[in-house]
Amino acid sequence: MNVKRLPDFIIIGAAKAGTTTLYQYLCRHPQIYMSTPKEPDFFAIESHYDRGMDWYTSLFSDAEPHQICGEASTTYSRLQKHPKSLERIVATLPNIKLIYIMRQPIDGAYSFYIHRLKGSRYHPELAVSDTFEETIKQQSEFLDNGYYIDCIEKYLGFFARESCLFLLMEDLIKKPGETLNNIFSFIGVDPGIDVVGDNLVAANKAGDHPDWFVRKQLTASVNGIPGVAQVAKLLPKGMRDRAYQLLKGFQYKKWVETQYMPPPMLPETRQMLVERFREPNRRLAEFLNRDLSHWDK
Repeated sequence: MNVKRLPDFIIIGAAKAGTTTLYQYLCRHPQIYMSTPKEPDFFAIESHYDRGMDWYTSLFSDAEPHQICGEASTTYSRLQKHPKSLERIVATLPNIKLIYIMRQPIDGAYSFYIHRLKGSRYHPELAVSDTFEETIKQQSEFLDNGYYIDCIEKYLGFFARESCLFLLMEDLIKKPGETLNNIFSFIGVDPGIDVVGDNLVAANKAGDHPDWFVRKQLTASVNGIPGVAQVAKLLPKGMRDRAYQLLKGFQYKKWVETQYMPPPMLPETRQMLVERFREPNRRLAEFLNRDLSHWDK
């Protein structure tokens, strides 16, 4: 008889702040069981919540008795868009441990825009405007995602400070071993297990770079030819890179760039957002007792 399991901890966000990288590292720890999918969005999205608790607990049914369970849904920190998330988590998981990882909010917003721009090609419901500037005018969630201190204060209205771990993506990238050991101690697993070694995770990192977007679209059309994708997988990475460079040399590359290159953020937009986030960043720095002055650039 299977015992119904619920998560012992949740990574609640932030979007585009390294949650996928963190998820993949945690999957390597033998004492941790992470849900599949990574982001169930159970408490945030109505159609997922309507599936009921049996569906949610089934996501952890394969966990071993000695493992603790976790999931990572960034929708839980986007409370302006998903306001019921917090109250549902409180009602269902009052003793849950929460991990909130954050990054420079302007970089996060632009990365979120690219993510949606990529996704809208296959999921029209995620459509954004042609430019970052128009998108943030029309859809507030891209900037709302970066008001980290507001989200923290809402969660701390229901959860003790000791139940929450607040992290920065830059630490996960620059010192992954130390950061992960901190997480392991917080959630109660062996911090002495090295899940990094020589195999660093950089999930979705390339997605922030516009050339990655062009490469995805350019190679997708070629991979659509029967048999090409299967052969490409057998080639060493160096050969695949050289083949891509040859593809870029054709005139077709210009058309693809015109169609798919994400437009860069305008310098004046960035300066406007620096001023917009200056005060919430100051409050966050004070809360974390950490210098975040480099975020105001």
